[in-house]
Amino acid sequence: MISNYPEAAQEVAVARQRLASLTRALAELEQEPRFRKLRIASNPDNGVLSPDGSKLAFVSDGSVWVVPVQGNVAPDMAGEPVRITEPTEAWNAWNQLAWSGDGEWIAFNAGEQADQIYVVPAAGGEPQKVPGDHFRGGHAHNFRLSLAPDGRTLAFVYQDPEDEADCASGSISTYSLEEGAATRLVPACASQPAFSPDGEYVAYIKTIAVDDPESGNLHKQLWVMPAAGGTHVLLIDSVRVRSPVWSPDGTKIAVLRALQASDFSREVWIVRFAPEEGRSGLLARVGLPTRTVSLLAGWTPENELGVHLVSPQHYAVYTVPVTGGQAVQVSADGFAWYPRWSPDGRTIVYNTVLHRDGDGWVPTAPSVLDTLARETARRIRSGEDSDYFMGLAALPAGGGRPSPIRIRSDTRVQPGIPPGGGVHVSPDGERVVFTGALIGPGQGGVDVWTLPVEGGEPTRLAISPTQDRYPCWSADGESVAFLRGEQKAKGEFAFNIHVVPAQGGEPVPLTSDADGVEYASIAYSPDGKWLAYFSNKTLRVMPVEGGESRVVTEVDVVHRHTELSWSPDSDRIAFTGRGSIWVVPVAGGEPEEVRTGVLGKDAENLHIAWSPDGKKIVFSASHGGDAELWLISDFLPEER
Repeated sequence: MISNYPEAAQEVAVARQRLASLTRALAELEQEPRFRKLRIASNPDNGVLSPDGSKLAFVSDGSVWVVPVQGNVAPDMAGEPVRITEPTEAWNAWNQLAWSGDGEWIAFNAGEQADQIYVVPAAGGEPQKVPGDHFRGGHAHNFRLSLAPDGRTLAFVYQDPEDEADCASGSISTYSLEEGAATRLVPACASQPAFSPDGEYVAYIKTIAVDDPESGNLHKQLWVMPAAGGTHVLLIDSVRVRSPVWSPDGTKIAVLRALQASDFSREVWIVRFAPEEGRSGLLARVGLPTRTVSLLAGWTPENELGVHLVSPQHYAVYTVPVTGGQAVQVSADGFAWYPRWSPDGRTIVYNTVLHRDGDGWVPTAPSVLDTLARETARRIRSGEDSDYFMGLAALPAGGGRPSPIRIRSDTRVQPGIPPGGGVHVSPDGERVVFTGALIGPGQGGVDVWTLPVEGGEPTRLAISPTQDRYPCWSADGESVAFLRGEQKAKGEFAFNIHVVPAQGGEPVPLTSDADGVEYASIAYSPDGKWLAYFSNKTLRVMPVEGGESRVVTEVDVVHRHTELSWSPDSDRIAFTGRGSIWVVPVAGGEPEEVRTGVLGKDAENLHIAWSPDGKKIVFSASHGGDAELWLISDFLPEER
């Protein structure tokens, strides 16, 4: 030890300094990336950082807003948002809007089908519409925009409705806002363009079909090309990546690495791009503390990456008196969808994911699945993993551990999960109807199936040409009604109610496109006289024996998780809306909210069913799962 040399005091002092410096250097090298949350009072769950990192542009209530990242209260608390456009049906789900490199302009998507593009001054003003209907269809990632540094050129994706390319994305074009001319940049299967800070290059994601079921038979590659045209350079291959974002100096690109074949990511990859030095390739991997589904929010001059991380989710099944009160949780925390009563009221059948716990089973939380290896996740989806179960389960109505309802057959069917899965127990309590997809290469349609409640051989009632959803038994158990989707144009579906015999056969349509049936649940009344459904933001009932439908009540918002359930006496209907449960008389009147003490504006995946004795409502809901803006620092190796 250096302390054993008192005769060399000066040399010992120098050695101590060097050792201290080395210790600090090693500590910095081992330092983990740092995460800090930016607090925005309204938490808009979307937004892209300005190039200088001082502002965040986001969409709320159909308008574009800009908020200072740092307000007057605390360093991590945002300031006062300013609306820079009037309501224009602006849309920014999963983060597609873009700033120009000089911070003067913002491009955003708008319109009922998000088929319009506007560019507006970042300080506010009259938005300039980019001519044409910009159909992009497919995935929300196809709507990602990019502006050149001076804001004069826009890069966007266009998907020709007649294009038969099987890659779920279109082509990348640029549009000159001064000249009013469009130029095709990348001809096919490309999306998510991103101009480099100097405007010389465009990074993009290319989709290729591969024989890799674990990745959904698609890889998402990272490419870079000169903005003026030229040689394309492949930077990342053989995985699924998305959301390219350039470093401020233009020498690196950050992308999100997707989990298996999903839209979720738990890792950021940093790639060096230095073609003049002959140095390009993977530089670093940054693990995220939770998952994200949004595209990256930007890279600031302080070398901080913006990412919208999903807050922890809480799923459970609850029961509550129909008159309202305090709900009781009857399942452990974990995935839970579509709870349905058995006719005797003793059991609740629902869709879930379970894993072994000793001699029994317990629900699996989303965070557990996120961290599983790809092969394990594949085995769970295919039903090959004996320690996990994904499908239908039976739960004691008073609470307890669930039991899997196993499909025992050479036919591998995966019961559907949200959206539009749907589960319903037959009136005699012997079978359950559900939507499910066959597992295996070349499979992908969603059909209606039945299964004995104790498990066994499934029966497919009809083969769907596209998508069948939300099945329900008739009151006498002789038939099943369901929604069938018909593709009207690429990316557009219309749904109509069909009915099929309980033993299977040829479905018969009960509605037409003129009825405006919405993608939400349907249900027969227990007395067999009515069939309830949602249409054009109304709850309607139609006579089973034929005749005109009528409106029961208006509904503020209808989406693919909106549900309804009849009271046993067929006099009332419970339905979901605005994160709450409502009950309305079938004869008409004002809906009354069922207070639960649990549900709030953050409740999602809300599914309900009225108990056979009429006294309770069972519901499942998830809380959390909000996209919150975080900044990541100290993630570059050279910084450590």
